[in-house]
Amino acid sequence: MTVEEVFTKLVNHMREGVMTHGEMARAYDFIGLEGFARMHDYHQCEEKQGYLCLLHYYSCHSHKLLKIEEIPLPKIIPETWYKYSTTDVDNGTKKGAVKELMEKWVQWERATK
Repeated sequence: MTVEEVFTKLVNHMREGVMTHGEMARAYDFIGLEGFARMHDYHQCEEKQGYLCLLHYYSCHSHKLLKIEEIPLPKIIPETWYKYSTTDVDNGTKKGAVKELMEKWVQWERATK
C-alpha cells in the first residue's frame, strides 16, 4: 500500500466518523436527549478538525491532493423513525433507542480502533 493510499483510507474513514457523529446527534435530538446530542456534536467537531488537519498535512508535505470518496450516510437512524414526531417518543422507546445508539457507537469506535 502506498503512502497516498494509506492517507486516502484514513481521511475517508475520518469523514465517515464525522458523518456518524452527526447522525448520532440528530437521533438524540429527535428522542429529546439534548445532552447526548451535544456530546456527539462535540465529537463531530473534533473529528472534523482532525480530518481537516490531516488533509492539510498531506497536501503540505506531499504537494498533492487526496482523492475524497463519495461515502453514503451511515445507517444510524432507523427508517421507521421518519414517520413519527418527537412527541410520539415514549420512555420505553427512548430507553431502547439509547441502548441501540450506544451499541452502534461502540461498534463504530471498535471498528475504528
